Amino acid sequence: MLCLKNKTKPEWIKFALENLPSIIMDHAHCEKKAAGTGMSLLSTYFDKKEISLIMSDLVEEEIGHYRSVIKLLDKMNLTLGRDEGDEYAKSLLSFVNKNEPMRMLDRLLTAGIIEARSCERLQILAENIENEDLRKFYKELSDSEAGHYVTFIKLAKLYFDEELVRKRLDELTQIEAEIVKNLPNKPLMHG
Repeated sequence: MLCLKNKTKPEWIKFALENLPSIIMDHAHCEKKAAGTGMSLLSTYFDKKEISLIMSDLVEEEIGHYRSVIKLLDKMNLTLGRDEGDEYAKSLLSFVNKNEPMRMLDRLLTAGIIEARSCERLQILAENIENEDLRKFYKELSDSEAGHYVTFIKLAKLYFDEELVRKRLDELTQIEAEIVKNLPNKPLMHG
């Protein structure tokens, strides 16, 4: 179902589990940025009723995820640190068209691709983490991210020809695959 052209390198999960507090902190920042993406889309495309309504729901859900991760950090006696940025997302977003209406298409598709990669990473965590509560937590979030991926693709198809969406999604997922292939293993959700 996911559009990804390659899988996360197997070494990532070993590194992630060895640096779990850092992964969880980065996850909080990812949820916050996902809510920000939704806000940006509904602010920019305020005249698109479907984007306004669907992104309003997505923002609420992502803020709920952020809150849940902050509570998880609190249980672990950890405080959220500074967001050091996300080279993965920055690299992918650098390929977004600068001119409308293609910019809107690319923004929807890149948001969907990021959600798909997050879904994959959360699923990997859910399958490999020993703590049963965390396993369940990450499984639920993985399922949610899969739904967000579908939402972004459906929105793109609502506003653009399906063949154009398919072609551009194929191009962007090829770019994303190269980015992922070259990622170093850092204690980040997309590292």
